[in-house]
Amino acid sequence: MIYVNMPYYCFKKNQVVITIYNYAEVTIRRAELSEVDDVKEIIKEAYAGVKKQLSRQPGALKEGLDKIARMIQVGNQYVALMGNKIVGVMRVELRGGVGVISRVAVRPEYRKRRIGTLLVEYGENLLEHSNASCIEIDVYGAIEQQKDFYKNMGYEEVGKTKREGEEIVVMRKNLCEDELVEDEL
Repeated sequence: MIYVNMPYYCFKKNQVVITIYNYAEVTIRRAELSEVDDVKEIIKEAYAGVKKQLSRQPGALKEGLDKIARMIQVGNQYVALMGNKIVGVMRVELRGGVGVISRVAVRPEYRKRRIGTLLVEYGENLLEHSNASCIEIDVYGAIEQQKDFYKNMGYEEVGKTKREGEEIVVMRKNLCEDELVEDEL
């Protein structure tokens, strides 16, 4: 049985197809090199509102096509599609035992449809199966909406830092249960 507000997952070759709200299918898969311009465009659209709230241009907007192309080539860039249209993007990396999800962006006209949530859940699944112990996400301290989004997904604030004059909040979600330590008698 498919519930109206629960996604239905169907795994295909190197991608997952998710039916949301029984109306539309969202496909999440690795980006292809031919999609580098689309990835850049979505990041530009999605970060336009963020840019207005910061004292400087976000790092995501400074990134050139060459860096995005490299991320695609190494397999770290993912896209969400509705039909044949790319509507969201995300980057997933494993650094040591720590998973990192970044550059989550959804076209403004496709927001409030759980696409961002589905992207992050997909990234979490990838990292969990890559034996990451936890996942970290950096968000701008000035953007409450970003912090709230990740808090609702189970992330906790674990630190703050400054990057080019902007406060960055480090959020983390542990994937491994803490091992119980038995007291020695």
